Amino acid sequence: MRQFLQRNARLFLTTFCVFLTIQARGQAPAAPPQSPNNSGAGRQSPPQTPPKKPVAPAGATGSTPAARTPAGAGTVPPGSAAAARDGLDPTYLEFEVLGMRFRPPVQSIMRADGSGLTAQWTISERADPPRFVLRVSRLIASDATSTPAQQIDSYVKSVSERPSPNAVFAVRSRKEFELDGRPAALLYTSLREGTGEDEVSAVQGYFILQTAPNEFVVISSLLAEQDFASVSQLLERSFRTMQVANQAALAEERAGRIARGDHLLHGLDAEAMRRALDPVGPKGEAPTPRWYRITRVDATGDVKDVGYMTIVVIDAAQGLANPDRRESEWTKVEKERGLLVRVQVRTLLDATGTAFSDTEARYWTRWDRGREFWTVRSTMRKDRASSTSTQLGIRSEPTSGSPRPILEVADVVPKEVATAPRRWPIPDIGYLSQAESLVLPRFFPKVVAPADYGFYCFDPRSGRLAQRVDRQVPAGKGFSIATQTTLEAPAITQLVDERGILLKRSSDDGSVIEATTGQALLDLWQKKGLPTK
Repeated sequence: MRQFLQRNARLFLTTFCVFLTIQARGQAPAAPPQSPNNSGAGRQSPPQTPPKKPVAPAGATGSTPAARTPAGAGTVPPGSAAAARDGLDPTYLEFEVLGMRFRPPVQSIMRADGSGLTAQWTISERADPPRFVLRVSRLIASDATSTPAQQIDSYVKSVSERPSPNAVFAVRSRKEFELDGRPAALLYTSLREGTGEDEVSAVQGYFILQTAPNEFVVISSLLAEQDFASVSQLLERSFRTMQVANQAALAEERAGRIARGDHLLHGLDAEAMRRALDPVGPKGEAPTPRWYRITRVDATGDVKDVGYMTIVVIDAAQGLANPDRRESEWTKVEKERGLLVRVQVRTLLDATGTAFSDTEARYWTRWDRGREFWTVRSTMRKDRASSTSTQLGIRSEPTSGSPRPILEVADVVPKEVATAPRRWPIPDIGYLSQAESLVLPRFFPKVVAPADYGFYCFDPRSGRLAQRVDRQVPAGKGFSIATQTTLEAPAITQLVDERGILLKRSSDDGSVIEATTGQALLDLWQKKGLPTK
């Protein structure tokens, strides 16, 4: 079993950063990758005028919007059945921030780090270990006349001249070509450093496509020596599917879907929002929570239970969203009623279930959408030890001193220095509250063709107020929704019924959430010896 990816992670990141620093000399180097804050409750969302038009090819002009779909949920090219036999996924990965897309190898998974034009994306094969790891980024060169070939020349010269007695560097292959009329280049090198047990070696690759006079899309790759011949051909086929969108058309499309999202939200009066509530019992009993099983397929193909989730949507006072406040203590404001979404998640942290995380999240928004409040409490448990972190979110009504609504989010994490709450002015259009984001499919209209919607919404994973994209596609009696919680994030795809109730959701980390019943889940977990209390 090849261990080069684990052993050579440092080499991969080091040489990648060296490349960016050399090529963009005189510019700020790309921000280092940061681990995403994975939310146990899951997240993500998209609009566009149906039917969608094909993506504008490189060099396209005019005002026709380039067809954009959430990362991981792109359009399928003609002849997709045959196309899949070339080893590539028939669905495009979309990189709206970079204004491009391409077809990755089949069974690829993607993770985004950072935001905006400094973001980086890591793509790897869904295998253990994967045969390749890719990193996608944007590069701005200091020389306005630079080309991909010159970028490679500079990199090879710099690395070849580095004084290192225990390093061996060699060029394996090199190509320069045009892709849809744009200069491109592809380089593979062998790099070995260290001696004995400390030796690390790998085949490093760089694909560079020029998108503007001094701007490039760069895809660096890492693969094992024994996989070079076959995998390098697969990757080249993938890179050659890259398409660059027309930027003016892309901006026009982005504005259009935000307008569609805002139009949808303007129709959410109290009556429309109440239609999202779960039904009460025949005698007025509180709604029964919906249960979901969370699984992940491991490298051997076995389905592993990694958690479960319950969700219930009710009419409630704001005070119920704060588990630390008794009803007798509620203020006049806390007694105001609205839509409350309560989510409970248990996530297993090891295979035996001796370590796990419990999350209790309560999201509330008033019926007129004028205020919102939420609390998220996560407790990590291992034997008798536990550690709890909390998040509090508040959006208050405008006041004379603060005429524009402000969203404040505060996090309290054990053993970390407390920080001031983060604050964002609420956008004038398209703002989606946390409670609404969790039941958004229940607000969608019935459609007969794909429709895209854009919103501004707080993203728990990246911890920022960001643009969100949701694409609604008819599917049977219900529809599927591909959601990006940020423009950089890969899409999360969910299937919902005709009411917009979640049936199944597939996340970018490979986990799957499927509807079940509490009794069925209890029986299954007891049979497997997993913790149910």
